[in-house]
Amino acid sequence: MKRTYLSSFMTGMVTMLLLVCITGSALATSGKVTKELEYRNISVTLDGEKLDLRDAKGNAVEPFMFEGTNYLPVRALAESLGLSVSWDGANATVVLTSPAEKEATYITRTGSKYHNDPHCNGGTYWEVPLSTAIGMGLEPCEKCVK
Repeated sequence: MKRTYLSSFMTGMVTMLLLVCITGSALATSGKVTKELEYRNISVTLDGEKLDLRDAKGNAVEPFMFEGTNYLPVRALAESLGLSVSWDGANATVVLTSPAEKEATYITRTGSKYHNDPHCNGGTYWEVPLSTAIGMGLEPCEKCVK
């Protein structure tokens, strides 16, 4: 049976329509958008003191505005407040944590562990920064270090 020109034309049109739909769908899911941002020399203060906002490489960064809302670089703001910042790529999450330095750390002159409780095991303890205890090679006490 011979194909007619009309059926060949219709087959070509349907094929072209499917290609256009598939291409259009692929372009629609790319998720990239170009926006206009406003930089106005925005500064951030905490209790009246201006924060020095810097990126992970130490370069100054500036907040910006978009459609009337201020946006701040998370790392720069968190680190200027003394928080630790990490990125959980698997869950697309910025993770902020309070530094352990705020909790008191205690050591003995001859011990091998550091403590958060100055009365743990009934020893005589000296308060030191956590970084000092770790730098001395001390391990955390299983009883009192959380």
